[in-house]
Amino acid sequence: MFPVFLLEDNEIQRNKYTEYITNGILINDASMKLKGSFGTVDSFLQAYTPQEQGLYFLDMEILDDKLAGLNIAEKIRQDTPLAQIVFITTHDELSLTTLERKIAPMDYILKDKGLENIKQRITEDIETAQQNLQKYSHCSKNLLDYKIGGRYFSILMDDVIMLYTQKDAPGRIFAITRNQLAEFNGSLNTFEEEYPNLFRCNRSYLVNLDNATTYDSRTRSLDFIDGSNCEVSFRKNKELIKILSRKLKKEIH
Repeated sequence: MFPVFLLEDNEIQRNKYTEYITNGILINDASMKLKGSFGTVDSFLQAYTPQEQGLYFLDMEILDDKLAGLNIAEKIRQDTPLAQIVFITTHDELSLTTLERKIAPMDYILKDKGLENIKQRITEDIETAQQNLQKYSHCSKNLLDYKIGGRYFSILMDDVIMLYTQKDAPGRIFAITRNQLAEFNGSLNTFEEEYPNLFRCNRSYLVNLDNATTYDSRTRSLDFIDGSNCEVSFRKNKELIKILSRKLKKEIH
């Protein structure tokens, strides 16, 4: 379920927004769940963990700190580039600051427009977030994502040739694609779970069979379009032969 969070220090308003969010999820039949509504920054941060995606409704001013919500939003954006952020605030003068800090909120709702407007905007934002989620779910299947430091990168899956590790560089993954080489921290096990379309040849190699050219089952050597190759473990040999046979039948038909 897609997680939704609310940060609002006014208890009466927090209860109202909680109701609007819950109803908005039901109205849109959205695959979402309100994970928590919080009245303080500390309580929010205790429950917060960086997510791949998430919808965050944030008040700008929390307990007399005018920039508390803005600072939280900046942290969320750094931790989770795909997060969808909505401000519900009285501070219309801070909208430009969100641009300066590159927070890129999905919506900026002003409280002085009234509860009915807030209710409508929250419902519309949930609908938009649901649509964005569906679009991303479709696109993400065609992208391989990785992180270097605080920056996120994506590679078209069609361009990926292989990911591999080296004994002298524990915790590092090396990627070969049609157009580039990359190196980043990570675990092949994690990538194997997240990208089931990639094939695990052995402990050290995870490959895209769509970019393989030939396979010699006697030597268990798998060759790729860029001239690179890797050895397939004895245990994976039969599995690979079956996969390649199925792919060949599909191409013939």
